[in-house]
Amino acid sequence: MKRLLKYLIIFLILIAILAVVAMALSPKKMAFEESITVDAPAKVVYNMVNDFRQWESWSPWAELDSNAVNTYTDKSVGVGARWEWKGNDALGEGSQTIKASTPSESIQTSLTFGGFDGESYSDWKFMPDGDKTKVSWNFDGADTPFIYRPFNLIMKSGLIKTYKKGLNNIKQIAENRAKNKSYSGYKILPIYQGTKNYVMNRQVVDLPNVQNFYTQNISALFQKAQSVEMELDGHPSTLFYSWDEKTGKTDMAAALPVTQPVNIPGAISQTLSDGKAVQVDYYGDPNKAEQAHEAISQYLADNDLLVNYPIVHENVTDVLEEKDPKKWLTKITYYVTSSTQ
Repeated sequence: MKRLLKYLIIFLILIAILAVVAMALSPKKMAFEESITVDAPAKVVYNMVNDFRQWESWSPWAELDSNAVNTYTDKSVGVGARWEWKGNDALGEGSQTIKASTPSESIQTSLTFGGFDGESYSDWKFMPDGDKTKVSWNFDGADTPFIYRPFNLIMKSGLIKTYKKGLNNIKQIAENRAKNKSYSGYKILPIYQGTKNYVMNRQVVDLPNVQNFYTQNISALFQKAQSVEMELDGHPSTLFYSWDEKTGKTDMAAALPVTQPVNIPGAISQTLSDGKAVQVDYYGDPNKAEQAHEAISQYLADNDLLVNYPIVHENVTDVLEEKDPKKWLTKITYYVTSSTQ
């Protein structure tokens, strides 16, 4: 019995010595870098990283918990943007902040993880590679307490695989955007829009009342139009001159497109000049088209374009005849101008 106890003590001492040696030989922090070449302009890839809200489309961590709670500051793009997440045991919780950002060149973020002290950093670099872009993403971890340093070796390979997956996700999405002008499943169509004439009722409306305002006023416009000679030039439309989530209001109009300017008592007449525009065919309830508008906004950012209001919803489908909202077609048109002019 004494001999067995002696061997056990020796064994435990050896284990302790090996553990201390492992701690001493392990790096005091985790650090690595991964790269990939993307067949897309640097600006396209840069914008996917510089906007925290876009991370959900490519981040490999998003797959760990579909019910994770993501919280963003009012500013989710560029220096000062902050993102906090809280998920299951696999995802954990933490935060990330953009510390520095040079358009189409580099981004630095800081990270904190729940249950761990210290601050880690990630640097992104976007370097021209012919007509392509070499994207580099590194991790520079916080100093690890001595007894936990072996975990830097144990966890490193797994984290490298995660980084590689994230870069591959970015490559797939960015190349689809650059080649096919496809954003979140929406095909963005650059067009040249001719001059459009409208008769309309326009008003500042509370956001929950958008549909009611449109329905009531478009019917009234049709009734007024019966009293004059008027030829339609398209389908009934909604024009948005502003949309403010903070105040909960929109400056909007229910409108009929007409071939020629026409005066109708009690209605406004407006002509929109011809010019460059982008258009999306959206199927579904037009009051739930947030993702389509976000896709267009991302396309505009990637192509240095600014919006010329109003934004036009042309309601192609007669909802009185087609009862299935999934089949309702709305042509969403943004008039645009170059931000570099």
